[in-house]
Amino acid sequence: MAKKKSTKRKSTKRDPETAERNKKIAIWGSSVLLAGTVFVGGAMGVGELDRAAADAIVSGTPEVQVNWPTLSDGTVWMPHQEQQNIYQSISRSIVGGSALSNAPLREAVLTLQATGWVEGVPEARWTSDGFIVLDAHWRIPGAVVRVGQREVLIDWDRHVLPLDYATGQSNQRYFTNVDAPLPRVGEQWAGTDLNDGIELLRELRKHDLLEQVDGFDLGIGRTSGTITIITTRGTRIVWGAGPGRERPGEQVSSVKIQFLKEIYNRAGLLDGGVGELDIRGDEILIKRQSD
Repeated sequence: MAKKKSTKRKSTKRDPETAERNKKIAIWGSSVLLAGTVFVGGAMGVGELDRAAADAIVSGTPEVQVNWPTLSDGTVWMPHQEQQNIYQSISRSIVGGSALSNAPLREAVLTLQATGWVEGVPEARWTSDGFIVLDAHWRIPGAVVRVGQREVLIDWDRHVLPLDYATGQSNQRYFTNVDAPLPRVGEQWAGTDLNDGIELLRELRKHDLLEQVDGFDLGIGRTSGTITIITTRGTRIVWGAGPGRERPGEQVSSVKIQFLKEIYNRAGLLDGGVGELDIRGDEILIKRQSD
């Protein structure tokens, strides 16, 4: 079994003296093996000789190093338990694989790709001392979608990630009343309503207006496609259609953003201290909590 690796990034090389010594041993061992089999090479075939040489260099199941996703300061943001789950799945997939061969690399790549955490095809390579190193373009969590009593994690491109939480426990901004059903892990959630919601989330983040935002109601029935911002106070701000998809008579996104900035600067609250705002039209409509 592969030894469990630390969740922090590690160098793929051992200390220089040991690495150099192992390299020399590997080269010597390969040479001896190849020399000893030169007379049976015709019967074994070149492929068999390559595999035998690899077994002489590194025996047993290879060890794995995954280069986990990090913040700008180098901190790994992926939950520790999820790292462990991924690492163990990869390790199981390469048990018994021949060292320095393509088969363990292929299995490691397919296993990591199947987790739903990565975009495209991961890269796998052997190191000189027999490690498999995996690099990937990681999907970054952006929000959650509420489905029943669970919150399903998605990335910024609406791909379903392999984590879900009890309602209110995800520490992520949420979307409710999404039209399309829940897809499988790794697949993209369909629907223009959720796409519009993600675009609004990006817009509010760009203008530093997310601090008091708890989630987004995407509407249902006749209000479907009309996005309402839910604040951390439980109040509602009717935004309207997604950015760039405004309906006739509806203010463009830049005007709505300016409305929110003015309200926040005046009251210190994104909702202005009232129960409900409607910022779609020329004038802001206010519904007080007591109304």
